[in-house]
Amino acid sequence: MPALVACRKDQHVKAFYDQLVARGKKPIQAVVAVMRKLLHAIHGMLKHRTNFNGAKFRALELKPCP
Repeated sequence: MPALVACRKDQHVKAFYDQLVARGKKPIQAVVAVMRKLLHAIHGMLKHRTNFNGAKFRALELKPCP
């Protein structure tokens, strides 16, 4: 459930999820990949005693203004 909420509410996680689906993964496979990546992020946060930083999860491409 945390992976599903993160896919909907966090723009960095959503970008990662959308990228996986665009590459041909099934939506459930993309959710599992998000779960795994969140677990790695949580482990790193606990190990280094830091807060969650979405920019480290997945960098977003900045689109220039027209």
